[in-house]
Amino acid sequence: MKKLLFLFIIIPCLSFSQNYNGPESIEYNVLTGSYFIANSNNGQILELDVNNNLSVFATNLGSGPHGLEIVNNIIYVCSGGRLKGYDTSTGDQVLNYNLNGSFLNGITQMNYEGEVNLFITDFSAKKLYKYSIEENSHNEICSFSKNPNGTYYDSINDRLLVVFWGNNAPIYEIDLINETYSTIINTGLGNLDGISMDQCGNFYISAWSSNAVHKYNFDFSETELVASNLSNPADIYYNQYDNILAVPNSGNNTLDFVFYACNNSSIIEKPSNKNLIKTIDVIGRKNTNKNFKIFIYDDGSADKKYLIN
Repeated sequence: MKKLLFLFIIIPCLSFSQNYNGPESIEYNVLTGSYFIANSNNGQILELDVNNNLSVFATNLGSGPHGLEIVNNIIYVCSGGRLKGYDTSTGDQVLNYNLNGSFLNGITQMNYEGEVNLFITDFSAKKLYKYSIEENSHNEICSFSKNPNGTYYDSINDRLLVVFWGNNAPIYEIDLINETYSTIINTGLGNLDGISMDQCGNFYISAWSSNAVHKYNFDFSETELVASNLSNPADIYYNQYDNILAVPNSGNNTLDFVFYACNNSSIIEKPSNKNLIKTIDVIGRKNTNKNFKIFIYDDGSADKKYLIN
């Protein structure tokens, strides 16, 4: 079984190097199947479509960009001390909000009954901010003694996690009510960058010290190496629809796509308040007899399903 798993990890890795210049973050667009990449060294966001065609989605961002997060049809971008937003369909800029930050880096979303908040780390100022999309306002949640990097909201266990830079880098859980934090684990790794999660509740952490991505189970009691021989792996993304771990290598200007399916028998069921509002196929048609469909809900989320007759 271990040999089979190893083949699944190594064989599907695909690399693309042309036009990447300091790729720092990657985000998947479920409606189109494309990936957005933060090209931090030249102020661009790139888009890699389903046919592996690479194009410039947005340019002249100024500082960065770094962290990316899609909410509905808007991709939110960390750019220096500002949060910017772009329409994923048109590329038009729709937001340029000043958080008065120093180096905004990691970003994640928490969706509660249709209200979406973004949580953003400030690497240099060692702070965590919350931005309300509905109110177009922000506030500081807490400050740290270490440099925060990637962050991820675990919707299964209703908790916000932050990974950190430095030696023996910790992973913190944030108490959003009391605006405090606690240590989940001191990893023994150095310079953690990104964090993502699969549909089974496992976490994936990128570390510069090992040039690898490490997998942890839901309570961080077990760990294993998922992908190695990377080059300064940055803000990773686990595509739960296709079981693909997307890794931007900021050290050698490449992307790695690793097929890694989790054990679905370990999925934790959690009640949901979301309601189905639309069913479409991959190119947006509402009425289709195809087995592949996308289900869109009123909280802005989407599920991809293969229907077996």
